[in-house]
Amino acid sequence: MGHKDPRTHLLEKLEKSNVCMLTTSEADGTLTTRPMGLQKAEETGTLWFMTRAASDVASDASQRPVNVSVQDKDFWASVAGHGQVVRDDARKKEFWNPATEAFFGEGSSPEDPQIVLVRVDVESAQYWESPGAVGTAVELIKAKVTGGEAHPGESTTVQF
Repeated sequence: MGHKDPRTHLLEKLEKSNVCMLTTSEADGTLTTRPMGLQKAEETGTLWFMTRAASDVASDASQRPVNVSVQDKDFWASVAGHGQVVRDDARKKEFWNPATEAFFGEGSSPEDPQIVLVRVDVESAQYWESPGAVGTAVELIKAKVTGGEAHPGESTTVQF
């Protein structure tokens, strides 16, 4: 909501969220969703995650459609793209921090070949924002009183 470029706004909101829900498709088409720490949301529309090479995320995300979703107070987003596994120690070092080390275990390091990156190249996204609880309540009451439809927020579609 506002005058900021929708792509920039979406990426800033994603970057602030830290944890997203990443949905991948198994070979048989079964969808699997799990929480993943978002390492970075780049201006180009590339999202970065870190996982174990032997994980279902790594095998299911590779070259298949993926979805990343996020919810934060009055903001919801659904991001569609394609995933791929990337082995890049320099980029892993860039993202490495004490929380990452704790997740992978004491003594783990970005040079560990069993830790890989999952790159999601975003193709499109849709996000929704509401004006907050009070603004939403006002819209609902106004619609009830006037007999019209409530407009408790905005939806924006973005192509990358």
